[in-house]
Amino acid sequence: MGRVRVLVADDLGDNEAMEELRRSFEDRAEISYRRNMSREELLSEIPFYEVLVVRSRTEVDRELIDRARSLKLVITATHGSDHIDHHYLSRKGIDFRCVAEQANAVSELVIGLMVCVARKIPLADKLSKGGDWRKDELIGIEIRGKVIGIIGFGKIGQLVAEKASALGMRVLIYEPNMTPEKEERARRLGGVFVQIEQLLKLSDFITLHVPKTKETSKMIGREQFEMMKSGAFLINAARGDIVDEEALLEYLEKGKLGGVAIDVYSVQPPFGKAQLRRLISDDRVVATQHIGGQTREARRGTIKAVMDLLEEFLRSKEVSLQRP
Repeated sequence: MGRVRVLVADDLGDNEAMEELRRSFEDRAEISYRRNMSREELLSEIPFYEVLVVRSRTEVDRELIDRARSLKLVITATHGSDHIDHHYLSRKGIDFRCVAEQANAVSELVIGLMVCVARKIPLADKLSKGGDWRKDELIGIEIRGKVIGIIGFGKIGQLVAEKASALGMRVLIYEPNMTPEKEERARRLGGVFVQIEQLLKLSDFITLHVPKTKETSKMIGREQFEMMKSGAFLINAARGDIVDEEALLEYLEKGKLGGVAIDVYSVQPPFGKAQLRRLISDDRVVATQHIGGQTREARRGTIKAVMDLLEEFLRSKEVSLQRP
């Protein structure tokens, strides 16, 4: 069997782990690590590869899939997969796998953002660096005893619930796709499943952990902001399109929200959109740069998971070739 051609079209971040990946498969796979390929380069070269590894920057759409005449497997090194047309991949008989090694990193960021926005840490830092001492104005709130509403109870949502429960928070959960496993996990953490309307009305902190789909697009809009209690905090480390950003800015400026923490935006980077610039410049907003999965541990874990999937693919290929 000749060596399988593998294209890594996005930056996976850990050069040492990437070298380990190359060494581990050098006899069986030719791995091309191209980091940040342009769309034109990818369309031109994809016909020659059997495996494609991407992150959220790269759209795997019909145009690309139709060009990929040799493609057998697509791996996305991300938790979300809205940049992948997996239905069309399935129609074309191409396998699709999602590597979700960033879940703990994202859940830790959510807790950190919650503390930052509750205690006004970024504002205190900004004032201190500017030589402006305003201690008496920097009155925050404690998170112990507060209600956290978790919208979406997948892997990340469950880890957020675990950490929030350990910090003494009461946990409410809205999950449209219930399973017995999720019910048991929530029970062990002391979480309570509720309808989204009840969650919005009762929660001091609301954090979003649903995928980007047609159903979740702008699922938090004016109607939902109206339901929230006055002074509630919103954290979004999922996808920017889940929140109606125009409504978010409106209800923040009205004073309905106590604060907002955002790691994701409808446009990334967000600085070219006036509405988003206005939002992130507000002192009640903690704005980060889609860093949920940006830890050394998550990056190494991602490459290790890619290695495992590639090994599985190569073994299945060997088995199919050995069949009479």
